[in-house]
Amino acid sequence: MFDQILGNEQIKAYLTKACLENRLGSTLLFSGPDGVGKRLFANALAAHLLKAPLSRIEQNNHPDFHVLHPEGKSGVYPIEKIRSMIDEGHVAPFESSCKVFVLEDAERMQLASANALLKTLEEPLDGVAFILLTSQPKEILPTILSRCTVLSFQPLREKEIAELLDSKGHPARLAKLSNGSAGRAFEEALHPEFQEQRKILFSLLRSNPSFLNLSSDLEKLEKLIISDREEDPVASSKRAARLFGDILMWMRDQTLRKLCPEKKEFLFFPDELPCEYQLPSMALVEKTIDEVKSALLRNMKLSICLQRLFFKLFV
Repeated sequence: MFDQILGNEQIKAYLTKACLENRLGSTLLFSGPDGVGKRLFANALAAHLLKAPLSRIEQNNHPDFHVLHPEGKSGVYPIEKIRSMIDEGHVAPFESSCKVFVLEDAERMQLASANALLKTLEEPLDGVAFILLTSQPKEILPTILSRCTVLSFQPLREKEIAELLDSKGHPARLAKLSNGSAGRAFEEALHPEFQEQRKILFSLLRSNPSFLNLSSDLEKLEKLIISDREEDPVASSKRAARLFGDILMWMRDQTLRKLCPEKKEFLFFPDELPCEYQLPSMALVEKTIDEVKSALLRNMKLSICLQRLFFKLFV
């Protein structure tokens, strides 16, 4: 069922056994970083449940398979969309013995939308399976989480991603910047402009940020990263979140340079120059990044999120 998917062997084993023993829950939540295979697993599981060729599922060409995405300028799930899904769940399947609904970016449900779904999860529909996908489980209503079988997907191994990149004709070295996400690695390969964005960001980080007037520089950076926010707010938000991953890797590099300058082979950005100022603790960096990523998810401007991060870490 999952033979062609990289990584997360424990989840493969669990889902395979649960299907064989007919004890798969009606609501699953696949939680983990973007690009580690959650949607691939959802597609493979849906193909098994619907007894359909995987190709039909991948092409979204099956009447009993439904994929939902956030929508609108804010990139959220309006309550009307969730109610429409629930109504569809009450309609008998067309081809298969069940229906499968996949909710991408499930953390983007508004409170009213989440409560509408919750009522359905409390009284599951016969022959209906829900698969929720999220990279931000903390943003999902706790009562919804309590009614899901939560499967936590882990980052892929760097070697696996390097081999996958090489097989597609992309530089294997990009695997080091992937943070265990094959999706992120391929984004790096297909979007060279990310390097230019990092140059601007790292230049600010190398300076002593407490003495900078950051507003104009961060607004320029924001325009580069989320130029298509109106057309695709979710993808734009994810590219912005990727920037915080770059900051975290840069900070880890700088800390390693000071503590173990001989360990250059472990650096994410070996060509970067060391900074001269006192670094904040990694615990504070990680905590602050989590806070501003949550603010970004609630539609705060990227430039303001970055200002918050800089001033909290460096002022």
